[in-house]
Amino acid sequence: MSKRPDRKEREERETPDLHEKVGRVTFLDPFGDPAFLPPADVNENAGGLVIRLELPGVQVDEVAIFVQGETIEVVGEKKRDLCGSSVSFLCIERTFGKFRRCFEVTGCLNMGMVKASLANGVLVLSIPKCEDRRGRRRRIRVEAE
Repeated sequence: MSKRPDRKEREERETPDLHEKVGRVTFLDPFGDPAFLPPADVNENAGGLVIRLELPGVQVDEVAIFVQGETIEVVGEKKRDLCGSSVSFLCIERTFGKFRRCFEVTGCLNMGMVKASLANGVLVLSIPKCEDRRGRRRRIRVEAE
């Protein structure tokens, strides 16, 4: 008698893994196949965490960044070039469309001080580390009851 996989086992096999954990960052990719998914690099330095996204052809006013809790969300749209109505393409390899990338970061990072810059088609997100308070001596006030 063969064992039929139960529903939970089938769903686990059929559901793609949408969370890719890389060190202190978890990539939370959206469901479905987005038209344009900008590639990202993540690195950590002495000052904090740096996330770089390739956004060629995207202007500053076409991208928005949101921070909520430990999640950073980058949304925007890479628009198609306006070539005119009489243009007939022989080949189109570039991708265009709306995009959304989410990153869940962990560790002692100051999410209130996230900075972003866009230059030469690369969006750079800088998340500074929190000040290390473990080595600092401080006096604790004693209250009378």
